[in-house]
Amino acid sequence: MNPIIERTGDRYRLVYDETYATDLDDLWQAVTDQARLARWMALYSGDLRLGGTWQVASDDDPGTPWATGTVTACDPPHSFTTTWHATGEEPTDLVVRLEPVDGGTRLVLAHTGIRSIFYGAGWQTYLERLTDDLAGREVGGEDAWQARFAALKPVYDERFGAI
Repeated sequence: MNPIIERTGDRYRLVYDETYATDLDDLWQAVTDQARLARWMALYSGDLRLGGTWQVASDDDPGTPWATGTVTACDPPHSFTTTWHATGEEPTDLVVRLEPVDGGTRLVLAHTGIRSIFYGAGWQTYLERLTDDLAGREVGGEDAWQARFAALKPVYDERFGAI
């Protein structure tokens, strides 16, 4: 993966553009259905529809969310926009767009307004896990996520540092 990383002042915009070997409806379910999200990303609760609010549970304390948001736009199965408010950070915007292409479905994920460079390695780790999940491969638990994040972090440190 080679996301676009743009800087505006003290904030960044990350854009991932990947094609997944599955159809539009399956990828939409993978990125919006709570049970599917739990397989490759995290435990979400709430309402993942237009106007709905959501939260994602912390691995350390499932009763305490580490991020919350509100779905501000939604065009199933093509796109959604949500605020993304990680604990201790200012709210940001996340846009996910899907479109059928030869060989599968294209996903464009744009996260705007972030200050933490950790989102680079974090999103790549999650999107790689999505690839594995869609292919029926085991994605591993928290230890596997942490190991992959740690391997990617120096690459993203360098990329963000060069901007």
